[in-house]
Amino acid sequence: MSEEKQLDLSQQKQPVSTAGQADAEIMTLRPLADIKETPEGVSVYLDMPGVAKDALDIDVDRNVLSIRGAINLHTPEELKPSYMELHSGVFERRFTLGDELDSANIKATLKQGELVVFIPRSEKHKPRKVEIKVH
Repeated sequence: MSEEKQLDLSQQKQPVSTAGQADAEIMTLRPLADIKETPEGVSVYLDMPGVAKDALDIDVDRNVLSIRGAINLHTPEELKPSYMELHSGVFERRFTLGDELDSANIKATLKQGELVVFIPRSEKHKPRKVEIKVH
């Protein structure tokens, strides 16, 4: 490794506690999202690695869907990092919902770090087939 690329830990500005965790920064992270629209509704796929179900909060207020999930990266006692930028953080994302969506019937599933939020269309906005009568 050349001299200019070597990491000089003495020049780092972020403190590290002797416990290895207490002084590291808590960051707000914006999870990546994919959105898929179908005639039945809208599915939002969010990458939220490290978020447990009990650390996840999803709510709707005035047509704004808010998703918040906390992560805590526990460092084992035997591992004493010299420098640590991220100890814990919060994934946070907001989406404005259109009037055609039924925010009272949102469903969410969390599996292996991927959160899927399904917002159905309200019945009056779903496509429907018109029956043709023959006389």
